Amino acid sequence: MSLVKPDRLDHVHLYVRDRAAAIGWYTRVLGMREYGKWRQDNPPDDHPVFLATANGVHVISLFVGDRPEGGDRTVAFHLGPQAFLAFARLLPHADLEGYDGKPLTREGLHDYGMAMTFNFLDPAGNHIELVTYDTDPVRAGLAA
Repeated sequence: MSLVKPDRLDHVHLYVRDRAAAIGWYTRVLGMREYGKWRQDNPPDDHPVFLATANGVHVISLFVGDRPEGGDRTVAFHLGPQAFLAFARLLPHADLEGYDGKPLTREGLHDYGMAMTFNFLDPAGNHIELVTYDTDPVRAGLAA
């Protein structure tokens, strides 16, 4: 028996050096938007700014500071097959850098059979992943 049963993941903490630049990047690249507001217009560095996906379900909180070292700190966002294909067709893109520090290209696609992913860095070096589990339409679309 569990002590508690959460109903969903609420948010993930990410650390950035330049909060305004990070907000701009997450808005341009992932279509995220600010979620909620603090009482003041410019919150102090120890207060996060929350960004939500278009449907408002999944949220990241951006803190100003150095990102923690060690361990896997990947934040994964789910895409349907059409959105995943559309993303692949945008590559390479100036805002997208792979984990190796080089521009992300279609060759950066990871096909695990049951899932397909693209992995890249945000401007602060946080690991971002886009994942789809509806892989057959993606494979067909990429082969066309």
